[in-house]
Amino acid sequence: MSESELNSEAESPVPATRETLHQAGRLLRSCWAPLALTDIVYKVLAFVVLTPILAMAFRLFVELSGRPALADQDIMYFFLSPMGWLCFVVVGGLWLAILALEQAALFHVLRQRTSRSRQGAVDSIKFALAQFSPVIRLTARLSCYTLIAAVPFLALAGAVYLSLLNEFDINYYLAERPPEFLWAVTCGVLIVIAMACTLLSLFARWMYAFPLVIFEGLSTSESLRECRVLSQGHRVRLIVWLAGWAFAMSALSTLVTGAIGVGARWAVPAAASSLPWLLLAIGTAVILWTLTGVGLNLLTSTSFAVLLFTLYGALGRLGSESEPADLPVNAPLLNLTWKRLLIGGTAGALLSLAVGAVLLQTTPVKDSTEVTAHRGASTLAPENSLASARAAIEVGADWVEIDVQETADGHVVVYHDADFKRLAGNELKIWDATLSDLADIDIGSSFDPEFKDERVPTFEQILQTCKGKAGVAIELKYYGHEVELEKRVIEIIEKHDMESDVVIMSLKREAVEKVKKMNPKLRVGQLAAAAIGSLQRVDADFLAINASMASRDFIQKTQAGGREVHVWTVNDAVTMSMMIGRGVDNLITDNPALARKVLEHRAELGVTERALLGIAELLGVQLQIASQ
Repeated sequence: MSESELNSEAESPVPATRETLHQAGRLLRSCWAPLALTDIVYKVLAFVVLTPILAMAFRLFVELSGRPALADQDIMYFFLSPMGWLCFVVVGGLWLAILALEQAALFHVLRQRTSRSRQGAVDSIKFALAQFSPVIRLTARLSCYTLIAAVPFLALAGAVYLSLLNEFDINYYLAERPPEFLWAVTCGVLIVIAMACTLLSLFARWMYAFPLVIFEGLSTSESLRECRVLSQGHRVRLIVWLAGWAFAMSALSTLVTGAIGVGARWAVPAAASSLPWLLLAIGTAVILWTLTGVGLNLLTSTSFAVLLFTLYGALGRLGSESEPADLPVNAPLLNLTWKRLLIGGTAGALLSLAVGAVLLQTTPVKDSTEVTAHRGASTLAPENSLASARAAIEVGADWVEIDVQETADGHVVVYHDADFKRLAGNELKIWDATLSDLADIDIGSSFDPEFKDERVPTFEQILQTCKGKAGVAIELKYYGHEVELEKRVIEIIEKHDMESDVVIMSLKREAVEKVKKMNPKLRVGQLAAAAIGSLQRVDADFLAINASMASRDFIQKTQAGGREVHVWTVNDAVTMSMMIGRGVDNLITDNPALARKVLEHRAELGVTERALLGIAELLGVQLQIASQ
């Protein structure tokens, strides 16, 4: 570091760490009650008014793309388009504006309290809303700058992918991890680190922008120019403060929620022998978990406002009135006495009993989830083979899921990847292969030598194997070389009179619509690993989604609209039980035998034990419950 930079750091308006923590701590303690009240009022207002505006704006941009929802690759294509860029700037600006207005209300509380004013929460909300126009202009500008800053890194990541991971199917690289894959991952990590450092540097440079706009009335351009001057020479220290605050909040959240989880892990099973104690334990755990979530959210918002206000006050632009040294600390909300403790404890216990009773009453007593073997029973036999289909049937799968593609000579075959590199070490692309070529490709030995005779089956062979024994879930695979895939698949289904025994799904929305149009009798589903917009509005009979998307709320809303929810790919017993407990219609798994055992075990559970599983899911606690 040069001598001028050292001098600049030495003269930095950012106070020393201990001094900043001392000032921020005293300010937070002295203002915590009005800060919390203002933040709660603002969050209610945002939930009722501002957040719906954000949702409507986002939905408008998605609708302008011609689709009710975007899934998987469609998301990438959307955000690479001019419409997607505009959506990022507008919607991102609105989202940041909602957060910024929240901070503006909290800044107003801090400013009023440090100046000994006694304006209330409503006055602070009014002050924040009065800043809407300049704040939205500022946040839109920052969203645009963020996007521009990220573009070179995203382009570089794309170039790395195309140069190192484009020769073979991506599943080969993920499974085998050849040297080029490791190089790509290394480059990707370095790109992410570089982008994170760049964005953090920008955020530190913009850190004072909101106070400058709110307190000094500067325009967007003026505030950003002034920010650059004010942060010059101590940007690293500001980055450290931002990172330290984020780490502290994350650590506190982990410790507190972990403590509640540990307590629930001990208390709930211990109380299972007595219904009243069980209700009390469950209700208490839920109430504590809810209050903790609310409290941590409030602490996150208010502590950031206090930190930024303290750092901004150190610049001397707020005047001496910003110094919190003589501020009185708020008195406790209650003057605790034994009588009040007794009344409060009794009320809390009754509330816990009521919450626990509601949870027990709403706990389902019967599961209706079906099991789909993903690519057949692929933990027992090579994926997408006749052996895996037969194994799936033997272990009791309701459905056998397969992937279908077209060969060069127009046959529909069952295979997942674009080439045979992963399963057979063969670089041949499936759209370049004929049916006779496939007869020479061994797809079983890589799984186990005993399956050395397994070959890529035709779609007809799978249907014949499963007919009358299990349904067939067909995923249409698209690699850009299809000719008449949908037509040929439907013709083969009709030929074997299995329209009621199959479902067809795809990541490609146009394919789902095309199949339904060609044969309305067939049940079709939209596959999605990620989605934005209202996926429930997609015209499909079911949604096949990644398990990470399958929240209880999503499942209930989808089913209320008359659509089923299928989740993939769930391979451990805990997640299986969680998904079944949430009410999914179909569990897609590589291990159908395990899924069947989980269902059988759950069938033996009573209402109390099912409630225990529900509370365990809520708190992230894994419970071992014996069958009765």
